[in-house]
Amino acid sequence: MRIGLENQYENYEIDIEINNEKMNPASKTFWPIVAAVGLGVGFLGYCVYFDRKRRSAPEFREKLKAKRKKQKQRPGSSNENFAINSNDPDEMRRYFLEQIQRGEDCLSRGDLDNGVDHLAKAIAVCSQPQSLMSLFQQTLPPELFQEIIMRLPRVAPSLLGTSSSPFGGATISEPDLE
Repeated sequence: MRIGLENQYENYEIDIEINNEKMNPASKTFWPIVAAVGLGVGFLGYCVYFDRKRRSAPEFREKLKAKRKKQKQRPGSSNENFAINSNDPDEMRRYFLEQIQRGEDCLSRGDLDNGVDHLAKAIAVCSQPQSLMSLFQQTLPPELFQEIIMRLPRVAPSLLGTSSSPFGGATISEPDLE
């Protein structure tokens, strides 16, 4: 910072040097910085204004309550104790892929119980369950794989609406998988 005084009758000369560049209103970097700060403050003001406007709307609270009720009802109905039409291959494929995705999502979030449940449902509706189980045996930790095997007898009959196994009447024992 340099402040210069020529003499007592002349104007004061004030120069501020930052990184060997003078910062004055005519500088090339001064106005873009001012514009960026102004845009940022304007955007934040815009967000705050419309958020308050949205929250103060009378129907906002009603919509929020309705949305929360739907979310509370959804986990209770996700047990899916309905029978799947095993004659419709598109429905079976869609359900299989959905259960695999849900299982992966639950496992990645750390929700092991629901993840194992979804993967067991996927095995129950899979057209080639042995190959899927061998894939799971190779990729999942042994504890999770054992839990899937334990859940299969409970999950399969409820999904298909019958007491028959999706494995063509064959029972799966642990030595068959290794």
